[in-house]
Amino acid sequence: MGRWGIVLKRKNYWLLFAILLLSLTSLSPSMELSTNNDPHPMKKPQSQSTNPSSGEEGTIDSLRITVSLNSEEFNELELLSNRYTLESGVKVILRNIDSEDADEVLKHDLTIGDSPDIVMADGRSILDWATRGYLLPVDVYQSIPGTAPLTQLIPWMQWNGYNWGVPLDIDPYVLVYSPQRLAELGFTTLPRSLEQWNTLLQNVLKEQGKYLLAMDTRNPYGLSAVMESMNSSLLSDNQEVINWTQNARSYFYLTSRYNKDVWDMIQSGSVAVAALPLSEWKKHGNSSLVAEAPLTASNGRGLESYYSRSFALPAQSPNPKEAVNWLTFITSEDSQMDWLENTGSLPALDVLYRSEHDFKYRLPFGVELLLTEETAPEVEFQGGWSKIVEAVSLLLTGKMDAAGYKDFIKEGLE
Repeated sequence: MGRWGIVLKRKNYWLLFAILLLSLTSLSPSMELSTNNDPHPMKKPQSQSTNPSSGEEGTIDSLRITVSLNSEEFNELELLSNRYTLESGVKVILRNIDSEDADEVLKHDLTIGDSPDIVMADGRSILDWATRGYLLPVDVYQSIPGTAPLTQLIPWMQWNGYNWGVPLDIDPYVLVYSPQRLAELGFTTLPRSLEQWNTLLQNVLKEQGKYLLAMDTRNPYGLSAVMESMNSSLLSDNQEVINWTQNARSYFYLTSRYNKDVWDMIQSGSVAVAALPLSEWKKHGNSSLVAEAPLTASNGRGLESYYSRSFALPAQSPNPKEAVNWLTFITSEDSQMDWLENTGSLPALDVLYRSEHDFKYRLPFGVELLLTEETAPEVEFQGGWSKIVEAVSLLLTGKMDAAGYKDFIKEGLE
């Protein structure tokens, strides 16, 4: 064949190898990654160690990351990112969207040509975005040893055998009330059944200008918390609970989760019970009020009513491998403890709630509620989380009746 023929043949082999390697490292989420028919095959997500992995650190100049945080949280994320820059040499450019409608803005970032490297999202939106081809699977780019996130978060991050999100923190919704006000309404404890909630409603109706419940219409977590206290859920076909919601909604004070006036209303007795994020309770609660989890360890199926923020890789992320290095650092044990201490937001790592870490943060519920075993969703809802958000908003605002909501749920579960 001759010396030059051998060289050319070797070059062809190397060219084929390079093309194969390139195709593997740039997998598109629109491709079918698995032939498994189970939409949520259970495997532990790749977890986070303290430091970024070595290898290709510093090979890019900067990362662009879009988040939605309050000013205190954003400052803390900047501090953590600065530490990452010192270790890796990669500059991190953070863009903050301080808006209750941030999910729509973040979703737009996933579809533009000039995409950021990482976006933040409501954890329940991850599968919606992944199945529509908006995201890249995180674990394609790096296999990371270490500890795992809370097992209840796992089903909301996985699809087709891959992990599509990395949880940052959790914010469970709790039911807040004044024991003095409940006593005036004939209750010594929070209602824990549909019958008890109905009795409380009837007692509220005897007074003018009073509300039974306060909750946010922009997300379903508040209504979910109330339904869970009735041993039901947003996707339950329990017609009695749905009918009760329709009949009682005239006595709901519908507001924003960040409305500080709600706390004065609870204190004064204008509102009997409010469904609010734990983070808001930490800021505004006091010794005259009580916050309880909607579920208890004995009747819980795992908390459905907690808000979780997660990071994800846009499908057009320019630097996915370096982005995963940043995620590894930001969601490590050390960073998660700093996040807890400086923002108060609960960490997403399972190990931090175990006894050996001596979790000292005061919770209005037993920490065991956060440590239930991993389970796949009981049912798969067609249309995803965004459709549930829309339906709950329509039900609460009177634009959809109980029959329409039940039909919507039935259609989505078929």
